[in-house]
Amino acid sequence: MKIKAKNIVKIYDQKLPSELKALDKVTTEINQGEFIAIIGQTGSGKTTFIQHMNALLLPDQGEIEYLYFDSKNQEKKLVVQKPRFFRKKLKFINEIRRRVGVVFQFAEYQLFEQTIEKDIIFGAVSMGTPKNEAKKIAAEIIELVGLDQSFLQKSPFELSGGQKRRVAIAGILAMDPDIIFFDEPTAGLDPQGTLKMLEILDTLYKKGKTIILATHDLDSVLEWTKRCIFFKDGRIIYDGDTYSILANNKFLIENKMLPTNLLNFREKLIKIGYPISNVRSVSELISEINMLIQKETNAD
Repeated sequence: MKIKAKNIVKIYDQKLPSELKALDKVTTEINQGEFIAIIGQTGSGKTTFIQHMNALLLPDQGEIEYLYFDSKNQEKKLVVQKPRFFRKKLKFINEIRRRVGVVFQFAEYQLFEQTIEKDIIFGAVSMGTPKNEAKKIAAEIIELVGLDQSFLQKSPFELSGGQKRRVAIAGILAMDPDIIFFDEPTAGLDPQGTLKMLEILDTLYKKGKTIILATHDLDSVLEWTKRCIFFKDGRIIYDGDTYSILANNKFLIENKMLPTNLLNFREKLIKIGYPISNVRSVSELISEINMLIQKETNAD
């Protein structure tokens, strides 16, 4: 699936003293098979943008175009426009929401069923998947998110926060979306839980899913994503290669984002004589330092 957003405008509380333009002529494309980061300060428009991508919100101006192939391998196009022009096409919203999944921040709070299995299959069954088929899907999906099948008959309220979040992700995956938006999926998790969550996203990406990660954790953005969309005051101020923007400390600081810890440390090493290349992760940095030390040792 491909999504094209064209001049999207969203205004909350129109004609009231609290009126706020949350999105201001946002134009971008999301292509099948990408791993994209969405960054920006709180209130910059990230979550509002995500809510438009799966039709939880409809734009006040502009349009969103969805291109995909149906079960007969025929190309289809759906266009979401201003609500009053879209009323007759509301039946298409379920198709959009099936193909574009959203995992919200603290998704574990959305769990409500008696067992994990029931929570996982709820969305898929609601979208028309036969219950027996949904149960088979749940048995596969639970392992994909790092839990074994023994968890299926447990209550979700027996789990840790990180485990609950993985169950919530499994519920989205059971609907087999083409594109999945993750809104701050690592918020509140410890380092081990954060790593496990990002590994799940990377596994999904390698399986062909389009992954969009909205986060304040720029070090994770650097390590895991290929493209970065930077929001500020409801507008996109950068859309391009992840490394290029995160290596630009001046631009980040001017736009009130803290530079990455990794690249800050890399700059310090370069200043004291270690020619570190464009590393993206701590493991890559450690590997380069070890090689440089080995070279110095051999030279002696």
